[in-house]
Amino acid sequence: MKSYRIILSAFLILFMVSSLIAQEKKSPGSRIIENMNFPELKWDVPVIGKEVTRTVLDNGMILFLMEDRELPLISAHALVRSGSIYDSKEDQALAGITGTVMRTGGTRSYSPDSLNAILEFIAGHIECGIGNESGSASLSVMSKDIDLGLELFYEVLRYPAFDSSKIELQKSQIKESIRRRNDNPGSIISREFYHLLYGDHPYGSIIEWSEVKDISGDDLMAYYNKYFHPNNIMIAFSGDFKIEEMIKKVKKVFGKWKRHKIDFPEIPEVEYSFKPGVYIIDKDITQANVRVGHLGIKRDNPDRWAISLMNYILGGGSFTSRLTSRVRSDEGLAYSVRSSFSTGSRDYGTFMAYTQTKTATAKRALELFFEEFENVVNSLPSEEELESARESYLNNFIFQFDSPAEIVNRLMALEYDDYPEDYYRTYLDNIKSVTPEDIQRVALKYLHPDSMSVMLVVDTTELGSDLSEFGSATYIELKEPIVE
Repeated sequence: MKSYRIILSAFLILFMVSSLIAQEKKSPGSRIIENMNFPELKWDVPVIGKEVTRTVLDNGMILFLMEDRELPLISAHALVRSGSIYDSKEDQALAGITGTVMRTGGTRSYSPDSLNAILEFIAGHIECGIGNESGSASLSVMSKDIDLGLELFYEVLRYPAFDSSKIELQKSQIKESIRRRNDNPGSIISREFYHLLYGDHPYGSIIEWSEVKDISGDDLMAYYNKYFHPNNIMIAFSGDFKIEEMIKKVKKVFGKWKRHKIDFPEIPEVEYSFKPGVYIIDKDITQANVRVGHLGIKRDNPDRWAISLMNYILGGGSFTSRLTSRVRSDEGLAYSVRSSFSTGSRDYGTFMAYTQTKTATAKRALELFFEEFENVVNSLPSEEELESARESYLNNFIFQFDSPAEIVNRLMALEYDDYPEDYYRTYLDNIKSVTPEDIQRVALKYLHPDSMSVMLVVDTTELGSDLSEFGSATYIELKEPIVE
């Protein structure tokens, strides 16, 4: 009996030690998160026609409105269908400069300094910008100043002056950015990786000074006149107002703006192709910047829910992800390890995994990346992993609607991006319905380890390792920018 107790005790000790070793393979953050318990999320997404009012002015401008009496503030956010997506390679800088100088360059009635002074006096803010696929403008004022705020907002949107000194200032800032674009390894690898995947498509185009230096006020005004018309603008209002009164105020100010026919240029399509191989950018730095990936999916892909959860398990889940556990926790090769799989892109987005590690361990980090790519493709995730991913998405969901401004802006963006009206109402069910088999299926379908583009910004004299197992090597020269 005594020997039996000894054997049993030894077995129990061995079991406990094995359990502790198994737990140690997970990061401390992962173990903390796994032990958290949350109640089931029950929350109804606000609906247009109930909590949010949608109306269309006679000139075609679309308004979304939601009352919020908590503070005496009113916010407005406008979306304008525009962006560099419509522009040629030579005009890629034009949209961004137009969007910036619309705000900084004053209006027909207000010089830049006087506009700034008035907004500062009333503690108000107006901002503008134009990105790849949309233009935007925002207004924030105290509710007592909404009449003046709307007039200023209208002036900026309707009558920008494009002050020449502000144009030159913006161009000089771009020039300095181009001059210094090879200084930061993170910026280099991001720029070159997107350019590798997309080429001169607007998603990957690299702006040169020769395309910027001759841009004039006439160019900005011509760009503005293409897209800035009321029938091409949506505005979301939230704050301390009564909806009917706010609609009247907006009609009074913006209603005099006449609609205009808009001829949108054809949007170039992304060429869906892979660029397998190893792409090396030599730079005298002490660590290696590593990025791996390929083109992904469009936002209307029905597998987007399973893809998001698959990526969370692989590398998007911070401390709980497989890549973090292997590269950071198990082998201590890097502080930050992540993957991302874009599911919100109009055209093909990207899958990427990336880290920064010592030059000597860059190859080992890549080996771990590809091991985990193969693992997620060839085996089902555990229920524990899938449940952790689901819980993260479900519990994060409500924080996307933590204010009336967030709510009304997101509902407006659904229409702008042509998403179905019930997108958010079906979101939770779509996440909950993903199974382990779905995770493996989408990994097999949309992850392509054999077609990955591998890019490193690294001191090649210190690299040492043979990377041929990841593909044939191509060296990308970091050319000195021309800013004359």
